[in-house]
Amino acid sequence: MHSIAAVRSSGGAADYFANDNYYTAQESAQAGVWAGEGARALGLEGTVGRDAFEAILNGHLPDGDKVGQVEGRRLGLDLTFSMPKSASILALVSGDRRILDAHMAAVRSTMSQLVEKQYAEGRNYERSRSGEPEKTGNLVYALFAHDTSRALDPQGHIHAVVANLTRDLKGNWKALWNGEIWKNNTTIGQFYHAAFRAQLQKLGYETEASGKHGAFEIKGVPTAVIKAFSTRANEIEAKIAETGATRLATKKQITLYTRDPKLAVEDRAALAEGWKTRAAELGFDGKPLIAEAMARAAHQVRPTLRETASQAFAEVAERISAAMRPPSALAVSGPAALFLSAETIKAQHATASAIRHLSEREAAFSPQAILSAALGFQIKGLEGGAVALRIGELVREGHLIPGKSDRLDGHYDLVTTPAALGREQQILDRIDAGAGKGRVFMAPEVAMVRLQAAARELGIERAGSDGWQLNAGQLAAGVAVLSGKDRFLNIQGVAGAGKSTLLGALDKVLSAEGVKLVGLAFQNKMVADLRGGGSGMMTAEQMREAGIEAWTIASFVNRYAGPAAQGQGERFETARTALQNTVIITDESSMVSSRDMASLTMIAERLDLAKAPFIGDRQQLSAIEQGKMFAVSQAAGQATVRMDENIRQKGSPLLLAVAGLSNEGHAGLALDLLAAHGRVIEDKADHIAAAADLWLSLAPEERARTAIFTAGRDDRTRINGLVQQGLLKEGSLAGPGVPFSTLQSANATREEMRFASTYRPGQVLEARMDVRELGLRRGEYDVVAIGRDGKVTLERDGKRKVIDPDRIDPQHRFDRIGLYDRKDITLHGGETVFWREKDGPRDIAKSTYAKVVSATGQAVTLELADKRQITLPSSDPMLRRLDLGYALNAHMAQGMTQAQAIEVISSRQRNLATQRTQNVLNTRATDDMRVVTNDLEALKFQLDRTPGNKTSALETVGRLEVDARPANPIEPRQLPELRMSPELKAKLDAALGPVAAPAVRQLPVPEKSLGLDL
Repeated sequence: MHSIAAVRSSGGAADYFANDNYYTAQESAQAGVWAGEGARALGLEGTVGRDAFEAILNGHLPDGDKVGQVEGRRLGLDLTFSMPKSASILALVSGDRRILDAHMAAVRSTMSQLVEKQYAEGRNYERSRSGEPEKTGNLVYALFAHDTSRALDPQGHIHAVVANLTRDLKGNWKALWNGEIWKNNTTIGQFYHAAFRAQLQKLGYETEASGKHGAFEIKGVPTAVIKAFSTRANEIEAKIAETGATRLATKKQITLYTRDPKLAVEDRAALAEGWKTRAAELGFDGKPLIAEAMARAAHQVRPTLRETASQAFAEVAERISAAMRPPSALAVSGPAALFLSAETIKAQHATASAIRHLSEREAAFSPQAILSAALGFQIKGLEGGAVALRIGELVREGHLIPGKSDRLDGHYDLVTTPAALGREQQILDRIDAGAGKGRVFMAPEVAMVRLQAAARELGIERAGSDGWQLNAGQLAAGVAVLSGKDRFLNIQGVAGAGKSTLLGALDKVLSAEGVKLVGLAFQNKMVADLRGGGSGMMTAEQMREAGIEAWTIASFVNRYAGPAAQGQGERFETARTALQNTVIITDESSMVSSRDMASLTMIAERLDLAKAPFIGDRQQLSAIEQGKMFAVSQAAGQATVRMDENIRQKGSPLLLAVAGLSNEGHAGLALDLLAAHGRVIEDKADHIAAAADLWLSLAPEERARTAIFTAGRDDRTRINGLVQQGLLKEGSLAGPGVPFSTLQSANATREEMRFASTYRPGQVLEARMDVRELGLRRGEYDVVAIGRDGKVTLERDGKRKVIDPDRIDPQHRFDRIGLYDRKDITLHGGETVFWREKDGPRDIAKSTYAKVVSATGQAVTLELADKRQITLPSSDPMLRRLDLGYALNAHMAQGMTQAQAIEVISSRQRNLATQRTQNVLNTRATDDMRVVTNDLEALKFQLDRTPGNKTSALETVGRLEVDARPANPIEPRQLPELRMSPELKAKLDAALGPVAAPAVRQLPVPEKSLGLDL
């Protein structure tokens, strides 16, 4: 385990770190040693003296110079590296002192190769008064080896105490800029775990994974023994169980709150004897395990002829395996692999896998992310240093492209791949090539008249009103589709801009011209919404009659990409004929990946589509997979029409202003505005429970109008459970309840599925089609075991099959395999449930809702939103695809409209609480909304510094600016100057009320672009 903390007191640190060590009383009382290039430059070597250590922490150099003598000066950092408990037991209880030396070697390697070389920075003030980071490559630190936990259990750990000092490139000593060390805490831990694991394997021990980020234990030490020597961990677990905490951040708080001062060791010999006695009482004697390891290590040094042959065979097998892999620029393959060592091959292929894994979700990523991902696969014998070297090679060879750097030291934060860069440029080139290639259906003045007439007809048909009128933005978008000359068009619309009405009107006008309008969306729920034309939940047939024809992007691409790519032949001509009088419009285009965008633009170009516009909001959530091409295309200056008027929330001045602020990224100010109107609930103890209680406190008719939206799925799961408990307590649910085991995606990338470390017994692997290289037929398989050799044992219908995940083709273009965790839920009559997958035969779309009419051990009867009732026998696989449906996360919510909303978001959700997430959640309700959070000020801080933007390859290399960076990311709340027109001020006054705080009144809101209807 690895952790980081700030050093608070130089004197206290000097006393504490020298107080506890694993030396015997007869040996030196000083356990600390100096380390680091900076320490060597200062002449600090060998044992750490108390006075010298305290002086260095205070910035007093040996030559008398003083560094950074300012009020509130930071002293340094404590990086703590803790052995796995099994290693501590074998070293400190059973007596294998080799482990202590191995541990020190692993920590030294981590500190020198990674922390010092990669993360040591100072501040350069040549171009900026606030300074900018500059790599220095040197640190001043001391290593202190300790041997007990706070509860006096055996716990070998080393404190690397890093002083707030570094020497810049000109030789000047200055304060350390430690942001990179804090930011890369996880990577440091992974590097350390890999280094220590490799050291232990050299000592003859075998290890097994025990948790995230490379955590492991030594095989052979029983779990019961590990638990018995983990008093501190047991205390924390008991407190967590007592409080019912489920979130990681809450658990960390409990760890701190229950932390007692470290006890003094009065008699170290007695303490060691006590450990041995406790081990004996547990029936554990580590001596045989140590003897086996020492014998194994001796054979490794002086192997027998058979073992030499076996090792050579393994080496050859590794080379042959690499030689037979498909050709790749990222790793050796073919005959060249026969001339490399197994270690080099491992590093190359682990790095290649890491790049493929990261590329699935992002177009650009940091070298540290590659290192972290490669080590996260937990490949035996792989160390971080080899991966770091390989990353450097790939950059030098052009297989990784460095991002643009504006820094004096030339350091770049991100790299991208030639494939990502080429794909993005290809999409832009296709869009440019479509200029003037679109079909003009009618003159603009004719289009305006006919669109308004169609809108009025829709109003009469669907709302029974006197008709609807398109606003300026809707009308401009509609005219651009009907009268523009370009094949491709971006329709950028703020949340609530009236997309459904526009599409309905377009469909009527195009149908009269003999042209079909087809909508595409990336998930089934959005497809259902397109078919419904915004008219509410209907049967599938009613949807097709009332709305437009709609497909998922995946279905459309699967049908037409192949023929389009051929460019000729019968299939090509058939596809071209099928789409010759068709306008394809892609909905929620911000969520469309680069891969899908490339396919859609290729199909539109090759099959000569009349028009292929993209509609969405670039400020809302982006694609789960790599890319943000909807935003990139707009940044490149390609044809774009804006729909800036928010008509969804025009009945609420408050929500209208909040939506405008959110859309422009002023997340903290949007919360200020809501708080000023009493719409923020802060509950530091348990905001999740507070949100559930708030919904349960509503009358039944109000509950039906009020949605619960969460930033992430973990909060959604807990709220679902709390709401269910509340409904049971009040008697709103019927029956004793029937338990079901459901499946929830493990969220593994395609590349992660190629590693045994991804799998756990009890999971379910789904082959969505036949996977020939694994010999798997389509269907579901239970994961029953993971072997030491990297093989995974599956079971289906009582028959077992062993697969090698490494054989999965990394280049296959389909998502053929899914991995799921089991999740137990209980269903009662009256329950609201949610479909995780589509059911084609029953015409049920993914992400839609149903009510449980009755639930028994034999069957579940459900009523769908279109009032159809279906009965599923308990063995029906679709029951495994259900979940409770009282709350939605942000990705499910995008595109939804609800009268009232409860937004649940926490300041601790570092990757989920983003400006994009908040923009989605803040724009769903038409009438009223409330935000429930743990800490309002901390949430504002988190949101204001976390845009939540995806990466772009073109943006990374500096060809485009898509999402402007903050002027100074060091400052937490950099806001633009306040400029406000009288009209805007009047609008905000109406939203804020007369008692609003002056600071909240002064809102920096660009007017028309925010959709405030001024």
